[in-house]
Amino acid sequence: MDDIGIGLALGAGAARGLAHIGVLQVLDKAGIKVQHVAGTSIGSLIGALFAAGIPLHTLEQLACSIKLKHVVDFAFVPGKGGVIQGQKVRELLNTFLREKTFADLQLPLATVATDLLTGEEVVFREGSVVEAVLASCAIPGVFVPVRLAGRILVDGGLVDRVPVRVAQEMGDAPTVAVDVGPSLRTGHFRSPAEVTMQAIDIMQEEIVRLKASTADVFIRPEVGEFAAVRFDKAADLVQRGRDAAWQALPQIESLIQKRKDLD
Repeated sequence: MDDIGIGLALGAGAARGLAHIGVLQVLDKAGIKVQHVAGTSIGSLIGALFAAGIPLHTLEQLACSIKLKHVVDFAFVPGKGGVIQGQKVRELLNTFLREKTFADLQLPLATVATDLLTGEEVVFREGSVVEAVLASCAIPGVFVPVRLAGRILVDGGLVDRVPVRVAQEMGDAPTVAVDVGPSLRTGHFRSPAEVTMQAIDIMQEEIVRLKASTADVFIRPEVGEFAAVRFDKAADLVQRGRDAAWQALPQIESLIQKRKDLD
């Protein structure tokens, strides 16, 4: 496809985001060039490793070997703002990204976090990649918020689950968005908390629909039924990503061909 490629927007979804690896594998096998990547939460983590040039087979092997105990380290000090400290995730990222800045990456990358105090979207495109990814992945009430750039930062999925606009602002390539959000529950709700979660999911679905409508291609792997912590289902999740990407591939290739014809 010569030098014409795509911009990627990789969305939030915790363990479901391992499907991003399968999407990237299909794009690579098809010879689709990725020009830049924007990621939120797990999308920022996978996007950062990809942008750093980590081989996709290595990412799949890592995904299939990781267990909750590898990423969970409880914070026993009250008032931290989360029950997981995040040091284990930091150590894991440092294995691949130690001291790398955004300028050191092989591809342009942007990560999305949320300012806990103002509710603003915070986009990182410079500085420490590890710190930016940790901020983007800091699920409120679960991970201790990250203090960075004078802000208290948490998961970017609160304000931009699939960062389509951010990806579009990085260049004029066709934008492919990948959403790995949850499926809405059906049937009876067993507690007020489940009602609340359903309401939040409904709200996010509408926001994602509105934002994703501006993407040139919208991919949604069938991973919605997987719980956010099911890292033990990595092989299935990666395969769901591959399946969805193969289905979307003709549309992506058509977009690139049209862009070539215009050039």
